[in-house]
Amino acid sequence: MINKEILKEIIVEQKKSFLNVKNSYKRQVLSSDNFNAKTLKTKEIIIITGVRRCGKSYLMKLIWQKIKKEQNIKEKQCLCFNFEDERLVNFNSNDFNTLLESYLELLQPDTKKIIYLFFDEIQNIENWDKFLNRLRENTKYKIFVSGSNATLLSKEISPKLTGRNIPIKLHPFSFKEYIWVKMPKFQKNDIYDQEKKIKIKKIFNEYIKNGGFPEIIKTGYRPLLQEYFKNIIYRDIILRYRIKREASLREITNFLLTNAGTTLSLEEISKMTKIPSLNTVKNYLEYLKGSFLFYSIPVYDYSIKKQIYNPDKTYVCDLGIYAELGFKFSQNAGKILENFVFNELQIKYPKIYYGPKIEKNGEIDFVVSEKNKVTKLMQVCFDLSSPKTEEREITALLNTMEHYKLKQGFIFTNDLEKEEKYPEGKISFVPAWKHFLK
Repeated sequence: MINKEILKEIIVEQKKSFLNVKNSYKRQVLSSDNFNAKTLKTKEIIIITGVRRCGKSYLMKLIWQKIKKEQNIKEKQCLCFNFEDERLVNFNSNDFNTLLESYLELLQPDTKKIIYLFFDEIQNIENWDKFLNRLRENTKYKIFVSGSNATLLSKEISPKLTGRNIPIKLHPFSFKEYIWVKMPKFQKNDIYDQEKKIKIKKIFNEYIKNGGFPEIIKTGYRPLLQEYFKNIIYRDIILRYRIKREASLREITNFLLTNAGTTLSLEEISKMTKIPSLNTVKNYLEYLKGSFLFYSIPVYDYSIKKQIYNPDKTYVCDLGIYAELGFKFSQNAGKILENFVFNELQIKYPKIYYGPKIEKNGEIDFVVSEKNKVTKLMQVCFDLSSPKTEEREITALLNTMEHYKLKQGFIFTNDLEKEEKYPEGKISFVPAWKHFLK
């Protein structure tokens, strides 16, 4: 059993760090529909998931600051505890109650009011789920949990917490969050100011290369991305799933990196990586998506069967990893811009697809569905200077607009900005960086 005095020392030390939010960066998720007053008032456990090193632990700090400010709550009503401390190497499930007792004795919170519990890496302790389920039944506790996605994946949480949780998915910084860091006084109308627009475009080109991992933004040290990548592959996949054919996993990973934004069937991946077993390919893809390193979207179709049997499109979670380990920008600017658009869209829309081919015309890049209805159609094209390219992109979009009876479509570009009207409807040509700052 862990000594109470040691637990109290750890509580005091960790609280100092937890309350230190100097030079903090804003995160969009705190103002999203998934995180609001109603979320905080539920008794459900809040689970923060996302790719390794994207800022999950720091988000818990920001959440507490938001709660404390908006509800005028005293600091003693909060227990923050990171279980990844060498002094806790012998901590076991029998010590959970001792931890709570130590906190209550030390900080003496008002037990008639809500107590906020922030647990980091609690999944490292056996029977952590039983402890949280028990606490959840006591309405005086509001619980937040974050940790390594190697053992805290959202699809595995519900069974352990008997479905009583609200997952919040955190991504690396979006472009708007990146702008907030680089231009702290940024206002939405700055995108129309010629001088500021030049600066914003320069920052966008920097973002495309560096990506949105917090430490990379802070230090600019891009080689760190390779370490992140190695850690995700090794700790979240190889160790977790006891992968024996490491070379095969790395083959698939590299293949996905260099083919982001491409429709890829299991057969194609198997052929190109020379991995004969389709089941192995399928499992490795699931592991990579489970680590949040890659995301995939299906074709949009009213038939679920057709969605399943058509190949998915795969994208990389962060443009910095793409630039550091995949294609260089000059080699594949179009696909990198498409990956950027996907990363931005998934922050806002839970259901994204790629478009089906309409009457033998090319498919469009993105279909957004809300409440089982197609609401937005989008193409991505870095350079439309070629008449042949422009005709191809416009024709595919217009046919899809007509098919789904939508009167507006978007083509996201690098710089081109205009609006064109056609019998089928209006197409807005918008620089991608500009659209996602509006």
